[in-house]
Amino acid sequence: MNEPLLQRARALHQAGRLAEAAELYQQILLADPMQFEPFYSLGMICLQAGQLEDAQQLIGNALHVNPNFAEGWCARGLILLQLKRPEDALTNFDRALSLRPDFPEALSSRATALLELNRPGDAVADFDRVIALFPDHAISWNNRGNALAQMKRFEDAIESYDRALALVPYLPQAVENRENALFELKRTTRCPPGYMRNLFDGFAPHYDDTMLHGLGYRAHLHLRTLADRVLPPDTARLRILDLGCGTGLVGDTFKDLTRGGRLDGIDIAPKMIDVARARGFYGELILGDLENVLHTPGPSYDLMLAADTMIYLGDLKPTFAGVAKRLEQGGLYIFAVESKDGEGWEQTPAHRYRHSESYVRAAASEAHLDVVEIMPCVLRYESNVPVAGMTVALRKT
Repeated sequence: MNEPLLQRARALHQAGRLAEAAELYQQILLADPMQFEPFYSLGMICLQAGQLEDAQQLIGNALHVNPNFAEGWCARGLILLQLKRPEDALTNFDRALSLRPDFPEALSSRATALLELNRPGDAVADFDRVIALFPDHAISWNNRGNALAQMKRFEDAIESYDRALALVPYLPQAVENRENALFELKRTTRCPPGYMRNLFDGFAPHYDDTMLHGLGYRAHLHLRTLADRVLPPDTARLRILDLGCGTGLVGDTFKDLTRGGRLDGIDIAPKMIDVARARGFYGELILGDLENVLHTPGPSYDLMLAADTMIYLGDLKPTFAGVAKRLEQGGLYIFAVESKDGEGWEQTPAHRYRHSESYVRAAASEAHLDVVEIMPCVLRYESNVPVAGMTVALRKT
């Protein structure tokens, strides 16, 4: 092997000059194709560049030269997991563990592959092996919780997430996963942000077609009907904020009222924001959770709107308080919710929330928002059954 050339390639690699390092590794392999380090290093460079298929092939070549490198089998398995090839990944993790039976990353990753293969019981057993050897392995506690959640054992899953968070108090995965488990147990006051983001990112490409044609969705039109009743005649030049703007159905319905004003939107899902941006009529589009955004300093608005948004929030008080902060005096907040009889609010079997009129009135009053009008409506149809709702107009006084 050309040792000076290899040392120079290593130095370039460590300095982050990946293209130059890769070129030298390739020169070494042209002279001698049975060299482990150049193959492996090229594989890691491809991994850094997001070239996953090339990365797993190059690491595979390295392991052909040196089949006793447990870390290499584990690394290749992790890449195969990213490539959605859990069966192949499992084989690689097994090879790593045959060389190092107490290899924590390989054990934990093997369990993750089993989870991907819809074998949560086997995954829990593997996570238990990791934890028995390494009780402080927070990621394994988190992933064990995921396996238990997949088995609908949400109480046990929460215990695992709590153990992860006791080790790493702000571990993002564990925080989000714990919140999702509590949501499944109907112990949250709203849909978790991560759940919302994943749901609507997957929904974005076909949202309009599914909602308008598949479900007969009309909430955005109900908002406009009520707005035309309660807004002053010949309203124009409004500053409007669309809460949970989605793909822009509400914005399209109200854009004529913003000529000379502004139309901004907030949404939690990046892919929904992308669709809304392509429509071309929004000014600022804010990616974030609307409760957080409303409570941060920002511009004020004459009108705020929410069509298919409040149904994902149980306790509306944080949103109403944020709306009151960002509405101009005399400004209006018009929104739609699923309705329920009696008092309070409740989570539905479809993982949404419905609200009583008495709750909406009380929560609005607490935020110093006056009820202008409440209009009963049908929000959409599910299995050809109308979903009862109400469109509400509140005014900041």
